[in-house]
Amino acid sequence: MKALILMTRVPLPGCTKTRLMEILSGDECAELHKCFLLDLFHVFEFIKEDMDIFLTYTPKESFSQMEHLVPSFICCFPQEGKDLGEKMHHAFQYVFNRGYDKVVLIGADTPDIQPYEIKGAFDRLQAGDVVLGPTFDGGYYLIGMKNSIKELFHHQIKWGNKSVLERTMDIANSLGLKLQFTCKHRDIDTKEDFIALKNRISGGDFDNKIPPMYTIDFIHKIWSDGEHAQRYIHR
Repeated sequence: MKALILMTRVPLPGCTKTRLMEILSGDECAELHKCFLLDLFHVFEFIKEDMDIFLTYTPKESFSQMEHLVPSFICCFPQEGKDLGEKMHHAFQYVFNRGYDKVVLIGADTPDIQPYEIKGAFDRLQAGDVVLGPTFDGGYYLIGMKNSIKELFHHQIKWGNKSVLERTMDIANSLGLKLQFTCKHRDIDTKEDFIALKNRISGGDFDNKIPPMYTIDFIHKIWSDGEHAQRYIHR
């Protein structure tokens, strides 16, 4: 059985997408994160018959703020752990304990991910022990495996650092695990990421893909005021 986990923060102003507060307000960052989630939920509609889908969230006490957004076919549970590695390991353990034999976890910062890319990650587990989806900043947006491997989430990994992918690969290789890779994506974390996504939208990059329409509408709204947008770009 296959399961997909989406790992996310509850989109609260001042608590999410904080690196984008260089160019967006706290409320706008929360709204953007909400758009990411809605776009991902739309993508999940295309794959929900092929796998079970879970969402793991933090903070636990704020789930009521996003509960109304989550489709009924998604099973939700709170994150547990002191750092990102512990939280990811707990999420895998939680789902594997329910009898699944292939589990893929993704973050909420790639609203442009396509259904075939998620399905492809599961396909790559046929030939490997672990599948990784690299990001351009040296991390990964996707990790999948056929059993819970705690060592891949070692506390010595500097989460959020440019060495995350390389360090994870080193650990996997030291354990004799066969690695597979799926499509590279750009997390939307910084001003540069945000503008790069805006340029992809303007350049027609999503013409033959399932577009992240909620995110696109948000960006169009932000850029509808030329003076406002220029202030963001040059800040």
